[in-house]
Amino acid sequence: MMNISNNMAPLVVQAILDAIKFNQALLESETLRDVEDHEEYLMSLGNLLGHVEDEYKKIEKEVGMPLVQLTRTTN
Repeated sequence: MMNISNNMAPLVVQAILDAIKFNQALLESETLRDVEDHEEYLMSLGNLLGHVEDEYKKIEKEVGMPLVQLTRTTN
């Protein structure tokens, strides 16, 4: 189990969303040699995001920033 402070939790969510966005763009650029590995990595990032979002929802009130606000500003 990883322990992340409430003030860092929004940053973690945004960082994962940024990583997904960047890697999706990289995949669409057609410059990758091993597309399958990259697609697998993107799936792993998606799984990580789901887990982090579930954990974030538990502390959302304490953090003071709704998850929907984080995901809306990054997408």
